Amino acid sequence: MAQFFSFQVDGVEEFNRGFNRIEGELDDLRTLWPEVSKQFYQSEVEQFGSEGGAGASGRWAPLSVAYAKYKAVRFPNLPTLKATTSLFDSMTNPEAPGAIFKPERGELTIGSSVPYGVYHQRGTSRMPARKVISLSQEQKRRIQKALQAGLVAFVRKQGFQVVGN
Repeated sequence: MAQFFSFQVDGVEEFNRGFNRIEGELDDLRTLWPEVSKQFYQSEVEQFGSEGGAGASGRWAPLSVAYAKYKAVRFPNLPTLKATTSLFDSMTNPEAPGAIFKPERGELTIGSSVPYGVYHQRGTSRMPARKVISLSQEQKRRIQKALQAGLVAFVRKQGFQVVGN
């Protein structure tokens, strides 16, 4: 683990013990993942609810005329990317079939194993991309705030004063 701070102060032994606990927390971020994932899943609910409009990539491209006609008959009144709810469910609920949710010490992996999800995210030669994951600056800020709040709470729990929060 990289050393983030180095201070020579009275009571070095007590400070170092606290620092080691903080360093250990930074090495294992699993306590932060619940709030981070909550913010991510909320962003995905917004993305699907706005048909892409909430994300950085903007509103999803309209369906082709042929597919729009097919969908109107087969899946009437359902919005874009919700002919079934498989992709939506897997991107908004870690317990849903097809959801990928792997909280690990140093990283959090969230996604979907629904096979056609990647085609919507990237597009194909026959279909424009309709990005399922496309975080706006505000959505990124909320995720960053969740990380920051978790770290600040941990530091305070160790008995350190956090200035500015």
